[in-house]
Amino acid sequence: MRSRHASVALVAALVVPAAAFTPLVAASGSTTATAFGSGTPTFINSAAPQALDGNVDNAGEPSVGVDWTTGAGLYQADTSTYKLAFDNTANSVTWSDVSSPFSQFNLDPILATYSKSGTTAAGGDDGACGVMSLTHDDGASWQPTLPCPVAPDHPTVGIGAFTNPAPPDAIGTEAMYVCQQGFVDECSYSHDGGISWKPSVIDPTLTCVSLFGHVKIAPNGTTYTPDSNCSDPSGSQSLVGGFVSTDDGVTLQGYGIPNATTPSDGFDPSIAVAQDKNATGNFRVWESWSAEQKNGDYHPVISWSDDNAKTWAPIVDLSSTTSPAITAATFESAVAGDSGRAAVAYLGTTTPTNGKDPFASGFVGVWNLYVSYTYDGGATWQTVQVTTNPVQIGEIDAGGTTTSGQRNLLDFMDASLTKDGRVVVAYADGCINSCNAGSASSQSQDAWATVAYQTGGEGLFAAADTTPSIAPTPKPAHGKKAHGDKRPH
Repeated sequence: MRSRHASVALVAALVVPAAAFTPLVAASGSTTATAFGSGTPTFINSAAPQALDGNVDNAGEPSVGVDWTTGAGLYQADTSTYKLAFDNTANSVTWSDVSSPFSQFNLDPILATYSKSGTTAAGGDDGACGVMSLTHDDGASWQPTLPCPVAPDHPTVGIGAFTNPAPPDAIGTEAMYVCQQGFVDECSYSHDGGISWKPSVIDPTLTCVSLFGHVKIAPNGTTYTPDSNCSDPSGSQSLVGGFVSTDDGVTLQGYGIPNATTPSDGFDPSIAVAQDKNATGNFRVWESWSAEQKNGDYHPVISWSDDNAKTWAPIVDLSSTTSPAITAATFESAVAGDSGRAAVAYLGTTTPTNGKDPFASGFVGVWNLYVSYTYDGGATWQTVQVTTNPVQIGEIDAGGTTTSGQRNLLDFMDASLTKDGRVVVAYADGCINSCNAGSASSQSQDAWATVAYQTGGEGLFAAADTTPSIAPTPKPAHGKKAHGDKRPH
């Protein structure tokens, strides 16, 4: 049995960005736990108690959101919604079941929280419609809502501000979105707080047609949905990209990231949007995914845009920002705070792939949870290993319903941010009961609802930074000045 609550040791490195996946030079070193607000980030990992309900070990594809008005988190696992209470004094997480009575059957779980208001949508897919519920009080009460995009699979949900000016049919202050993936990617939207939903909208150019990540809404109301298979302007190449709406979901416009070739296997990319404008007057958008390399490797990479996804920065390879270097990564989950601060969580392995596909049957890798941070707009990055025992042993299979390998973790995980800038990662732990660091031949079977919560180090909002304390210089014996000490006595 693996311990369910543990502080972790970390590995950190600073690097400079490089284009086109040029290998980066990494330095490594051990770190010690720090108070929140300065230094290298530290985390605790907390798994849901076994007695909570029957879904705690059925938490593939978890979602998480944090309510900035109360500080509570909400975690979706299968048909269950759990409330997370974070104790920054005891460095602990308390779980409780606050599941909606209206979403007790769904085929594809999903959740999103509009942090600034605390509104959460939770539920999942049920064919063409979504079995969704809304709460404004962290799960104490729920109301049903019924979005019906036509496409039947892989939903994503988002809640955020309207554009300025708001659309003529706006009621209240929140726009809501539910997108699903089928032959084409489609999004339905609500401008009246989930009372009614508009018919699905598609990108008229069919720029993006694939599995997509979580929809994110900028503070100015622009929505972004990342996608792994979009066309370049000529239509001759498939790229990682996504689609944008600048009119509250009424129309969609696709984009592709230059040099971001669609990988032949793997999972969804992830987007994060800064919470304030940068020097260009825009809200920076970050996008992260696993880029296919030689010999079966899939490196975690990231790029960013300062002009609503029209142009993108050179791609940065994060694989060598920890030592040993990461050979394959997946389930990227990006978050952003201040304009120059962002983080991306992912599952990564340092096991050599030796030409094997890490997302197909036959690869036996040891996977851990990592989070990569930048505090200077992407100029440098540091990566921390958040788990000390594996999250998964074996492959993380991307074959969907046709797979012959392990599908216990399913297709994604999620990350969110507290009001003071702490990173919160929701993941399914495959190794709590069935494997551990000493049993690499024992492949994972579990999918335990687990959260990693940042307890120390620098966060993503500068307003919460603290000045590190400096120990006083000890006085030399016999009243003599210490070497190099120029202070008067």
